[in-house]
Amino acid sequence: MKVAVTGATGLVGHQVARAALAAGHDVVAITRERGPDVMTGAGRAPRRVAALTDAEALREALAGVDGLVHCAAVYAYGPAHAAEVDRVNTEGTATLLAAAARAGVARAVVTSSSVTCGSSVPPTRRTEHDHLADEPAPAYYASKVAQEEAALDASRRHGIPVVLALPTVVLGGPFARLGPSNAIVLRYLLDPTRSTFPGGCNVVDARDVGAGHMALLESGAAGERYLLGGDDLTWRAMHGLVGELAGLPGPFAELTAGSAWAVAAVTEWWAGVMERDPLSTKEEASTVGRHYWYSSAKAQELGYAARPAREAVAASLAWLAVSPDLPRWVRETLRLHGDVRTARELVPHP
Repeated sequence: MKVAVTGATGLVGHQVARAALAAGHDVVAITRERGPDVMTGAGRAPRRVAALTDAEALREALAGVDGLVHCAAVYAYGPAHAAEVDRVNTEGTATLLAAAARAGVARAVVTSSSVTCGSSVPPTRRTEHDHLADEPAPAYYASKVAQEEAALDASRRHGIPVVLALPTVVLGGPFARLGPSNAIVLRYLLDPTRSTFPGGCNVVDARDVGAGHMALLESGAAGERYLLGGDDLTWRAMHGLVGELAGLPGPFAELTAGSAWAVAAVTEWWAGVMERDPLSTKEEASTVGRHYWYSSAKAQELGYAARPAREAVAASLAWLAVSPDLPRWVRETLRLHGDVRTARELVPHP
């Protein structure tokens, strides 16, 4: 099968391309910009250039493609990104799927997010039957809800079967640009107070998410949503795991929602002064105290499996340890666990 992957230079898309190549498929990477072939540990994927807003270029790029995995998205928080998040994540998905149908693509998987299943204050695991309701919802969350609606609408109107993939907090590499998920790990490394906060998350290794997308492309039911997650952790357990693997103490104090918001406000202000994206935002701080815990039982029926959270965090640290996003003075304070060094040896390099 010839598989096209959008966002193949990003964290999830790269691992989807790798999984497809490892399964013996021909893979093309649809990207906004020209460049060399996308290299994975399982082979190379030649590029075809097309912007998500260019319907004709997309149709040409999808010529001869059997299956499409749409991973390209703007994954960012804060008001500065709100318009772009909506344009790319929602409008871009509709344009792409219409072009795919015209090009004769037989099937598509669209990468959404577990946040469309919502969250809860009590530590309750949510499923695909749950939805984002009356709760804090950053623009990114709303864009993913709208993206799912746009994808299913395009499926009905153009007759292309679409499956929705809902990954949780995806950790690991490679990443050309630091995203909010790996930034969770980086924030703890940079925090001199080693603070944590109430609530929890579900973390998953990028390699498992890549394989999960291919399982959905091959066997997922059209029109269905599938959560692709790993272990549920409280934030205290998550930060404790990062600290253990990085050789750092803590966590110590637990921030309240109000104090987390204040810290994020200062972080946003300083990022504005430095003209760069903030590591944390007030939008993200608004979700403190909630549990983003999910069940992947539905995807497991298709053979999906996720490695333990420890391996996912180790993979994230393995990439961050050699990333320019981690300042040298912080890197020199780390005493990386052997599991991180093992992860660096095992994580496929581009």
